[in-house]
Amino acid sequence: MIGATGSAVLLLTDQAWLEVRHRLGQPLTAVERLPIDGSLAGQVVRQGEPVRLNDPALFAQAQVYQWPADLTALLALPLHVNGGIIGVLDVVNKVGGFTDEDVRVMSVFANQAAMAIEHARLQQQAEQLAVLEERQRLARELHDSVTQALYSVTLYANAVALALAAGKDKVAAGYLAELQETALEGMRDMRLLIFQLHPPVLEKEGLVAALQTRLAAVEERAELQTQLRVEGERRLPIAIEEDLYWIAQEALNNVRKHAAAGHVTVHLRFTASIVRLEVIDDGVGFDLHAVCTEGRGIGGLRSIAERTARLGGRLSHTSVPGEGTQLIVEVTL
Repeated sequence: MIGATGSAVLLLTDQAWLEVRHRLGQPLTAVERLPIDGSLAGQVVRQGEPVRLNDPALFAQAQVYQWPADLTALLALPLHVNGGIIGVLDVVNKVGGFTDEDVRVMSVFANQAAMAIEHARLQQQAEQLAVLEERQRLARELHDSVTQALYSVTLYANAVALALAAGKDKVAAGYLAELQETALEGMRDMRLLIFQLHPPVLEKEGLVAALQTRLAAVEERAELQTQLRVEGERRLPIAIEEDLYWIAQEALNNVRKHAAAGHVTVHLRFTASIVRLEVIDDGVGFDLHAVCTEGRGIGGLRSIAERTARLGGRLSHTSVPGEGTQLIVEVTL
């Protein structure tokens, strides 16, 4: 825009250093990071105002820290966000030097860049928080399901030993049957948790393949009849596929844990402008009014609503006690 031959973005890593996060053109910065004290970029951070130097003889006087010898002109601008400074944008070596108009133009650009950088940071923080919440949820499920199952196995094993010692073979056989069922349930829960941690084919093969693998690995092994119906299959941006996958997974977890269903259908419909996900079961259903008005929740519904909102989609439920449940998520592409 202004005829500079090189640029760099430096971001504050703490109160003492600026780190070079992006560079372009020539000459490039000679170091990966600069100290706040003793550098021109640090001066810009402290003063909060652009600095412009068009005379190489002034660089030493200005304490330009470890810049290349072929630097002939420099314009450094602060990156302002919410009343603070997160870094510096440098542009260098414009023939004839930088003008007041260049300062105005690049100040506008620096403000836009600062907002984009801050938005990316907030997005990353939100993703990290989502990962942490998911880990905490899985830890709770591990404690509530698998740990309890193992504790029950231990109790049944002790009961079997006591029954056999007392010569109560029939009682021992009953305890062994309970022990086997409890162990199998623990294995199913562990398989479910492992699959949630590592959806193996989502990024490589896409949403449809990932859902098919999930149904085969979890629901079918839990003796649920499953059906996956797909219309107009195509790949979507990975961020959308990930959220739709986790929505479907939460819905399937609810079916498995709460619905007492014999059959579940996952229906995906792709068009040029929308993708529609339906999860339908023939289970016991639930009273939507009671869930909404009494503050009670069914596991995963809040997470489904949050992910749908993040996609800008629409979420709806249809459920009647004793008549199954239908969950629909529709996202405009």
